[in-house]
Amino acid sequence: MKTRLFFLLSFLLIGTATLAQSTKKDSVKVLSVADFSKEVGKKNTAIIDVRTPEEVFEGHLAESMNANLLSENFAEEIDVLNKKTTYPLYCRTGVKSRKAADLMQKAGFKHVYMLDGGITAWKEAGKPIEK
Repeated sequence: MKTRLFFLLSFLLIGTATLAQSTKKDSVKVLSVADFSKEVGKKNTAIIDVRTPEEVFEGHLAESMNANLLSENFAEEIDVLNKKTTYPLYCRTGVKSRKAADLMQKAGFKHVYMLDGGITAWKEAGKPIEK
């Protein structure tokens, strides 16, 4: 009976430790439109639009630069950036910016944020875009 209890408790402890490791806290900060708007106005900040050039042509945030996540050169494009700068990222809805933020963090960038809902949410909030 003690042996069964020992194995059961061991199994539960190992399972809990494994679950804790697999649910690490997300390290990419997702910003609301209001918070993103405040962030982009700060010093040492560079806004990155990770959409395709065709999507950017349809409208983009002022002063944003384009680093196309779908380009085969994306890794090289971000490699030349200053890792100490803050990078708020956006795409159309948030999917591409999530992937780009993950790649940037793996490349050593510490201050990477993403716009919740992307430029779609930005426009719905009545924020300006440029064409």
